[in-house]
Amino acid sequence: MSELFAQKAEEAREGKQSEGLDIMGMLVRSSYGESKGAQGRKLSPGRAEKGEVGKPILSDSDILGNAFVMIVAGHETTANSIHFSLMELAINPRAQRLLQKEVQSIFGNEPPETWDYDSNINTLLGGMVGAVLQEQLRILPPVIAIPKQVSKSQDQVIVLDGKKVILPAGAHVALNTVGVHRNPKYWPSQPSKISGRPNDLYDFRPERWLIKASATSKQQGDSGLESSEEEEDFGGFTGEDTSAQLFRPARGAYLPFSDGARSCLGRRLAQVKVMGVLSVIFQKYSIELAVDEWATDEEVAKMTDAEKKQVYSKAQDKARKMIRTATTLITLKLHEAPGYIPVRVVKKGEERFINIVE
Repeated sequence: MSELFAQKAEEAREGKQSEGLDIMGMLVRSSYGESKGAQGRKLSPGRAEKGEVGKPILSDSDILGNAFVMIVAGHETTANSIHFSLMELAINPRAQRLLQKEVQSIFGNEPPETWDYDSNINTLLGGMVGAVLQEQLRILPPVIAIPKQVSKSQDQVIVLDGKKVILPAGAHVALNTVGVHRNPKYWPSQPSKISGRPNDLYDFRPERWLIKASATSKQQGDSGLESSEEEEDFGGFTGEDTSAQLFRPARGAYLPFSDGARSCLGRRLAQVKVMGVLSVIFQKYSIELAVDEWATDEEVAKMTDAEKKQVYSKAQDKARKMIRTATTLITLKLHEAPGYIPVRVVKKGEERFINIVE
């Protein structure tokens, strides 16, 4: 960030204008470069002083802080979610096929520039595309510990399992998103077919979010949401048709965007970005794990379906192990070498594994 700041400051001093959306550049230019004094006198390039242009000037700390929040919180988290969604869909071909089927039913072969937010957003959020988004955020939330603080003026009392707990005034609390997202008390589950655990909450299974419109009141009513405002605060339902199709966990059990008055302002933007990327990619393409470590293209071409399933199973096992190495440095991502899972993007109809592997 400091290097980028220095570069943008130098460009501003030289009067260079950057193209496109340049967040850091815009912030830096507000305080650096040529400006005019109170009497219209042109000042030499350099650091503007407070009051020269009749308004407060951002400090270097202000510029860095705002750019950091917008770039990291607004883009890095969403990029991580897209990355993990693509990897999980490559590891779980059945979910990928269901997503492709839904994207096809919604958009057909219409080009993305003709898609319409108002017409499509509820359908996307309430179906498989939304389920993939929600499941990825459940199992691998970008921020694994959300910082909160009790009011400094008074203690706060909360009730846990019928027992009152006093949080002292000013106490710092970290909400454990990973823990609550995998707590069997709040989530529909079944025995894991992968790990043998009594529940599959450590597994990527977006289908858990899809319920029938005639679902029981327990499935839809445990959230504790009583008003349309609170329903929206949950993170994505904009109509009755949508909220009736997607599982709604208890309030506080799902926190990828935090919750309450200080929840993420960019929640809807992030949802639209992730679902938009998934829809554009899977309208025409499939993503498969690369199996080069175990077989060449020529060898794969000669394999039976059973042999392909066997080699893909090896790639799935390795990819799942790699995802479990994800750690957090501000946001959750694959920091451990090699830091990526090899995949191939292929046109629909040219898949080697996705159409036969579960």
